[in-house]
Amino acid sequence: MGKITISRETKIGIVVVVAIAMLYFGLNYLKGINIFQSTTYYYAQYDRVDGIVPTTPVMINGFQVGHVSEIFFDYTKEAPITLQITVDKKLVVPQGTVAQVYDNGLMGGKAIQLQLGTGNTLMQPGDTLIASVQNGLMDAVTSALIEPIKAMMPQLDSTLTAVKEIMQSQQIQAILAHTAQATKELEAASANLNGLMANDIQVAVKDIKNIAANFSAISNEMQAVQWDSTLMNIESAIANLEATTNKLKSNDNTLGALLNDNALYQNLDSTVQSANALLIDLKANPKRYVHFSVFGSKEKNENDSKK
Repeated sequence: MGKITISRETKIGIVVVVAIAMLYFGLNYLKGINIFQSTTYYYAQYDRVDGIVPTTPVMINGFQVGHVSEIFFDYTKEAPITLQITVDKKLVVPQGTVAQVYDNGLMGGKAIQLQLGTGNTLMQPGDTLIASVQNGLMDAVTSALIEPIKAMMPQLDSTLTAVKEIMQSQQIQAILAHTAQATKELEAASANLNGLMANDIQVAVKDIKNIAANFSAISNEMQAVQWDSTLMNIESAIANLEATTNKLKSNDNTLGALLNDNALYQNLDSTVQSANALLIDLKANPKRYVHFSVFGSKEKNENDSKK
């Protein structure tokens, strides 16, 4: 028996077919579809199915039993959207079973939940289930808020009217006018302050720098002064002044005796008073003390001859 030879093209074809089959199986597996499981299908009609797409899971008590296989749209029907629901063929679906669309999670995902009926008659493949849509979380929140909002509308309207009247009152207008005036004055003050900062402050800073430089120079000069010798000279001068003062207080020297001898003071005072009296008498009787005449000697000779 000869060896069977498979051509290269045949091998490539087999690989491609296997890859396609694996891809198909993998995609359906990721969608939750088991292609090896025998299934059957039912229908459900809705007005709207926001978020429902093919492969949307079909659940019973949180367990997935199937998926949405197809979606049909028919304008002629009252409920124009028809879903084909594929489920496990072994699933027993009683009469009165409801296919309810609900939110599957907080992110807005949708799913279909089968609420099995209690009838004794079983539904046949291809029958139409009862359709319903459960209000989602946002719908429940919206419904809960609508009534309170409606109740608040009259109060809100009256509040807005009161606010409008207040805003149109003369007091508010005056306050707004004063606020505008204050804003303008603040802008002017800000401009003046900017000018001050740009000009006068710089000059003041420059003057302060010059003063600081002068103080620094004075400090350097004071540091250069020989304070020890200066203090010694001051102490020597104070000692000399103290010695001079002591001598003035003592009677051992002429100046001290002159300053401290009361008798000498009294004699000097008496002499001054006598001199003062003499000057007064001299002014009052000058002829008593002075004899002056141009022809005094001739008159004297004549008097002597008469004698």
